[in-house]
Amino acid sequence: MKVFVKISSTICLVLGSIFLLNKLYYFGATNNKNLKAAYVSSSKINATILIHGPCEPLWMLNPTLIDSITKLNSYNLALSHSDFADNYLHLYLYLKNNNAPKLLLLYVTPESMDKNYNTFNTYRFAQYLSDDTVLQVVKECDADYAKYTPFPFLNYAYYNKNITFNIIQGIKHKLENRKRPYFINGFEPPAKILWDNNIEEMREQYPKGYTFKIDSLRVKYLIKTIQLAQSRGINVVLYESPVLTESLSCLKNRDEIIFFVKQLAVKNKVEYIVFKDEKLSASRENYISSLNLSEKSLPVFNDTLALFIKRIIEQ
Repeated sequence: MKVFVKISSTICLVLGSIFLLNKLYYFGATNNKNLKAAYVSSSKINATILIHGPCEPLWMLNPTLIDSITKLNSYNLALSHSDFADNYLHLYLYLKNNNAPKLLLLYVTPESMDKNYNTFNTYRFAQYLSDDTVLQVVKECDADYAKYTPFPFLNYAYYNKNITFNIIQGIKHKLENRKRPYFINGFEPPAKILWDNNIEEMREQYPKGYTFKIDSLRVKYLIKTIQLAQSRGINVVLYESPVLTESLSCLKNRDEIIFFVKQLAVKNKVEYIVFKDEKLSASRENYISSLNLSEKSLPVFNDTLALFIKRIIEQ
């Protein structure tokens, strides 16, 4: 009898601890203002212009610079290393709590269509799995993880090393009654200062050049992102920022992928603008990688984009 009591007590203690941890992690994740999903789900941003995509817009499009020309209110929803499914869910969570913007600027480059670049960051959505839309996307994009989602706390423990710091920070934000993230408008200045030499690395790894492969899931969620925005009356513009000219020789079928995206844009009744700037693109000094402008060069492209946005909005 004593053994049974001990076993029962141990089981109750373990289960109780698991449920408490689940609540604690949920609390931390939903109160961390530096997590964009948590911030846009709890705060009224109501931007007129929404910038979206992976690290390129995150590090390159500064709403402060853009708004100074457009006289509008923009917010940078982009996240580093994110694919279109990741973008789709962040847009979905934003629109659940905010008014629809007039314009969505979504970054699309040939790398965006290839699963070797960017990814679906499942751990960003662990606290939203009770939402059917989020759960459905997670099941499609990370089936191994999704098998554990019915169990308490495992949705956090599975990607623990990516989550725990954010949980602690979220608890700290709640205790401090913090209302805003560190990067208030979503833009994060480039962390790298110097050129990272990635062209030489690519040439060494792919001496005959790299061939992009279009992934069907990337196509699916690019279209779903467009359709979600259009269902809310949002004007969608797909765009690519100026690319370092020197890097183009490493990419065998870049023009073919650009053409594919243009066709997709036409079918879905949106624009795809490939921005070019020969002066910027001519020198490594303007870039930290072949797709990312350096901080000193950002104002040039931000001015170009701001003037483009102004024309679009005024039409």
